[in-house]
Amino acid sequence: MASDAVALAEGILAALARRRATGEVVAAAGAARAAVARADEWGVERALLADDPVLGDLRIGEALGADGRELLGWPDGRGRGWRELLGLEGPELTMGVTVPALGVAERGTLVLEAGPGHGRSIDVVSMYHLAVLPASRLRATLAEALVETYAPGRRPPSAVSLVSAPSRTSDIEKISTLGAHGAKGLHVLVVEDR
Repeated sequence: MASDAVALAEGILAALARRRATGEVVAAAGAARAAVARADEWGVERALLADDPVLGDLRIGEALGADGRELLGWPDGRGRGWRELLGLEGPELTMGVTVPALGVAERGTLVLEAGPGHGRSIDVVSMYHLAVLPASRLRATLAEALVETYAPGRRPPSAVSLVSAPSRTSDIEKISTLGAHGAKGLHVLVVEDR
């Protein structure tokens, strides 16, 4: 990776760590192996994958399914029923796999755009969230990312989610709970461009 890309990758990983998320930089050839390692560490039994060519090119789904893990593809997985997608039936240890439109180095934020192959809820209906982020999609600031997302002449996405950490909430006694409104674990694979 070029020095600018290395700095951005280091920046997003440091920002994620400050927010109880994890990440790593991987070569394209090792991305599938890294995805499987993370799924194994989390004990994931079912994965819901965005319909994104990046995942196919990196063979992420193929690798996750090779050891018997159940795979649901978005949007086709919806045909199996919302109860399964929401983890209300079947395995509870689930993982949503997304491909962010952009990543923001200064904040460790992922910009997820809803579209035909990437539903609004992939990152929140599963217990864990694995984001596969091509290094070329890293931006230094949130302002840069939002200018690009809403650029004149570009059709805006139907929804944009900014994800910076595992879901967390606190009660009146300031007792923090992870996973209250979404994934309780977030891991980002920053994939070096080929």
